[in-house]
Amino acid sequence: MLKLNNIHKSFGDRKILSGLNLELNSGQIYSLMGANGAGKTTLFNILTGFLRADNGTVLFNERNITDCTPIKINRLGITRTFQNLRLIEGLTVKENILLSFKGNKGESIFSALLPQVMLKDYYNSFNINADQIIKQIFLSDVAGNMASEISYGQQKLLTLGCCLANNAKLFLLDEPVAGINPDYRKKIASLLTDIKAKGKTILLIEHNADFINSISDKIFFLSNGKITEFDNYQELKNDSFVQEAYL
Repeated sequence: MLKLNNIHKSFGDRKILSGLNLELNSGQIYSLMGANGAGKTTLFNILTGFLRADNGTVLFNERNITDCTPIKINRLGITRTFQNLRLIEGLTVKENILLSFKGNKGESIFSALLPQVMLKDYYNSFNINADQIIKQIFLSDVAGNMASEISYGQQKLLTLGCCLANNAKLFLLDEPVAGINPDYRKKIASLLTDIKAKGKTILLIEHNADFINSISDKIFFLSNGKITEFDNYQELKNDSFVQEAYL
């Protein structure tokens, strides 16, 4: 579903990505590892249109998205999280979910043209879907709480709920379990497994070895601007190049 060909990216004289190639298939969970500064977040920014590659192409479902804007890439089916969670803290958990739905006609002049009965049905559907997502992300008991009032682990779950509401095909997750306790790591692992079971694809940046080992179908290691693939964490851990570069 996603294919990167010969991606290069430099900042001044510093080469970050150097002829990087990568391919993702549908219905899989991939982990991306590498030392700090290796270019993991840079790669995410290129995939989502926040940065332009110096050279190379990004294909998503055989469509060239190399020069597309972040909004267009999102509409095509790619969503992401950030290390800084980017929730609207002054809105409730449910309101954050509602704002994440694609094609919300209530945000446009189109809503003024709809008969009130149709508009009511439309919003009822949004509310039902939001409640289902909130249940799926284990936040039903805090649905009416402000995003600023819930715990950090719950905020991590909420960011994933916003991605679910976005109805994407590819999820790019930046350190989804960093800084949270084992209980929330288990909940996130369960949620990602459920997302995968629905045919979605996940690429996550993560450092937690136990989490990576339990969730990943394949692991990518980024170093010197290129990707090396491993079938499991033990294989990666035993690799001499990885040991020198990272472990």
